[in-house]
Amino acid sequence: MENAHNNTAASGMGSKEFTLLVALLMSITAISIDALLPALGIIGNELNAATANQPQLLISMLFLGLAVGQLICGPLSDALGRRPILFGGFALYLVGTVICYQADSLEILMLGRFIQGLGVAGPYISAISLVRDLYHGAQMARIMSLVMMIFVLVPAIAPALGQAILFVSYCRGILRLTLSHPIIVMIWIGWRMKNTPPKY
Repeated sequence: MENAHNNTAASGMGSKEFTLLVALLMSITAISIDALLPALGIIGNELNAATANQPQLLISMLFLGLAVGQLICGPLSDALGRRPILFGGFALYLVGTVICYQADSLEILMLGRFIQGLGVAGPYISAISLVRDLYHGAQMARIMSLVMMIFVLVPAIAPALGQAILFVSYCRGILRLTLSHPIIVMIWIGWRMKNTPPKY
């Protein structure tokens, strides 16, 4: 009981709210990848893709950015604490999303997706680190299992969500989702979550 109280005091929120927030942090990655899948064909036609498969590079570029970003964000998160990496990653992700939104060629869109991947590495790395910072043993296992359950469900839901957006909007409607979702999470973190100490 005392350990749970200490964790609540350290994070600034209760375990249920913390679990939901961490799940939302990790879901940014899945939504960024999977919500765009139903629009790849439309994007290819609109931006005059050389081949039908070329728009699939938009997924690969985000994965590439994520892989590179994790190599950078991991050590920085340990050295500086979680919040700076979270907010820095959010800012870079939003820059990439704006580039995607304004792109008039497939090459510019791929650049934006790579920057999105670099940025989303911050929330992805920090989400896991936050759980390890604040919880241990059975509590950590329980929270991580709940977070991963939500994380696994999002890729199943995100393509349907992207398709629903296409029915009422256009491809840029999906980009509005990838813009608004992290902004809401970022405001929530800034309001409710305290920083955790750097790990050396």
